[in-house]
Amino acid sequence: MASYNKVIMMGNVVRNPELRHTPGSNLPVARTALAVNRKYKDKEEVMFIDIVVFGKQAETLEAYATKGTPLLVDGRLSQSSWEDPNSGQKRSKHEIIVENFQLLGGRRDRSDEGQNRGSDSGGGFNSPSDQMDDDDIPF
Repeated sequence: MASYNKVIMMGNVVRNPELRHTPGSNLPVARTALAVNRKYKDKEEVMFIDIVVFGKQAETLEAYATKGTPLLVDGRLSQSSWEDPNSGQKRSKHEIIVENFQLLGGRRDRSDEGQNRGSDSGGGFNSPSDQMDDDDIPF
């Protein structure tokens, strides 16, 4: 039986995306996180999910998304593991490798950073992330 790894989430950007480039191929990579809320009964649960975006859409996300921007993403779940250099303990985390995203809501600007870029509601973007291994991610 074949496996299937697909994640679709909608939430708000937790922090301004950080854009870097991979060594060698110089492929743009943006990292941020989504805050995803779930309300039930009289309680609210908030999850913070790390996301990684590659290529041209990484540049687009960095240019137009800021903290608080509503964002719809779809992609695949990835797990990375490492050994903590301080404690020597094995650590791991899950993140979404974004294949497509859509900016939601109205126009926003980045006046907090001295930039004035707006986003149109709705643009969808495709990712070349299938060409990358998780080991190629620079941070």
